[in-house]
Amino acid sequence: MNSRLPLRATTVCLAAWAWTAGTHAATAPRKVAAFAACSTLCQCKQPTEKAFKVIADLGYKWIDLSCLNWAPHVAVPKLVADFDAEARRVEAALQANSLRVANLTFDAIETRPYDQYKREFVAVVKLAARLHARVINLMAPSANCDRADQVTKLHKLQAIAAQAGVILTVETHVGQITERPADALWLCQQVPGLKLTLDPSHYYAGPNQGAPFPQLLPYVEGTGFRAGAMTWASIQLPWGEGPIDFAAIVRGLEARGYQGFYVAEYLEGFNQLDAVQQSRRFLDWARRQ
Repeated sequence: MNSRLPLRATTVCLAAWAWTAGTHAATAPRKVAAFAACSTLCQCKQPTEKAFKVIADLGYKWIDLSCLNWAPHVAVPKLVADFDAEARRVEAALQANSLRVANLTFDAIETRPYDQYKREFVAVVKLAARLHARVINLMAPSANCDRADQVTKLHKLQAIAAQAGVILTVETHVGQITERPADALWLCQQVPGLKLTLDPSHYYAGPNQGAPFPQLLPYVEGTGFRAGAMTWASIQLPWGEGPIDFAAIVRGLEARGYQGFYVAEYLEGFNQLDAVQQSRRFLDWARRQ
């Protein structure tokens, strides 16, 4: 962590240490490195095969696999049209690089007509089951969405995922309903079984401005970790810089029996940082935990 932080950021960092107070893990904490995964978004501008090879060459064994329409390492329309062909293509690339899938990441419901979205979602769930992926992470509904409509649709999608033995999460993200912890908690309470993928950087750069969010930890089933600070321009910093105390967050999750992965989520082309290099630094950090 950068020791030369402004007072506000330092205060936020110290507050994170309180998250684990009064909690005790039932078993010894897991080794973070054994559950370290890399988002394929670190190669979001590259084809699937290249993205997988780059990540494998960094030393990762697990990936968070993008099914997003703007980073289609899984081409979801092809998955709908010919499931076996697209699934085999992805499986071949995984096998060639000795990789396994921790999570899949998919678009928000609002991105297309619901009937089309549901068909695509069913195909993504089928792929998750085939690849033994634990979680499907959705981009959360927009902050100004029709909440009742989105809750109704998420109920249906969560039931589909649960039937296949897959956990459904929504991501904490600026500009989405989850940008404030209280609203993220509300959404999970409205849709029993729905969980969260925690990207702490959005709770620093967004309107939450680094206020602690321990109330969300019991709902977290996935993560997206990248260093960040208190503005959108600084939401993606070199790993190890900025006010976010990732070690404290990990301790808080582990103390509550977290069984998911710790995902490096640096985005290629988001700013001038080399997303691959930062993903390597994350894995080095995970190995020291």
